[in-house]
Amino acid sequence: MNGVLAAGGPAGMHGQQAVVTGAARGIGARIARELAWAGASVTVLDVNDPAETVATIAADGGTASGHAVDVSDLAAVRRVLAGLPRLDVLVTSAAVYGDTVALDDVDESEVDLVLGVNVKGTLWTIKAALPLLRQRGGRVVCIGSVAGKVGGVLAGPHYVASKGAVHAVVKWLAKTEAAHGITANAVAPGVVDTEMVAGRGYRPDYCPLGRLAQPEEIARVAAFLASPAASYLTGAVVDVNGGYAMS
Repeated sequence: MNGVLAAGGPAGMHGQQAVVTGAARGIGARIARELAWAGASVTVLDVNDPAETVATIAADGGTASGHAVDVSDLAAVRRVLAGLPRLDVLVTSAAVYGDTVALDDVDESEVDLVLGVNVKGTLWTIKAALPLLRQRGGRVVCIGSVAGKVGGVLAGPHYVASKGAVHAVVKWLAKTEAAHGITANAVAPGVVDTEMVAGRGYRPDYCPLGRLAQPEEIARVAAFLASPAASYLTGAVVDVNGGYAMS
């Protein structure tokens, strides 16, 4: 195990239950591995088969289960979460990028897809998780994007809008659920070297560090926000973008 959080250390998550959406590949898969390395039992949700992520965690010595679930289907998400004995951490990473086109060329079906997964899927997953999280307090970590903070790098307007909405939801949740001991934060990655952005024209020199991020560089920040080490941090949108946008 080589995660940033040691299972037995002060930031470890031994005995905790985590749910990670969009974890069949990319950033979500790596977050699931990081949380498992820290000692959490991880439930992996994705519209695609998450078996590979579950197998990788098991090979690392961790504990995971997987479910093929469309996060925009509230009833389906609720069915999965109803089977959990407890919930300490929710990470919403499920997202679709959509077409990189101008608003003039975006059609309704494309908007429905992107907003349906990125915004409604985030809301529905949080809604389904809240009854469990309120029992003991817990962490919510949402994966946003630099696109939602600065208007995009190359992404289309619907993706930009969806990630801006995710950031706003995090701040709303931090305010409304603090009384239940729940913290809510987001990570706003820059361009990450995943299948989502492959072939879309992103250049390594887009940011001062001169390269795309690797999934583990985003996952480690998300794992910190999900851990006991971030106990007094809430309502934050943490920039991890190689210096592309500095706030």
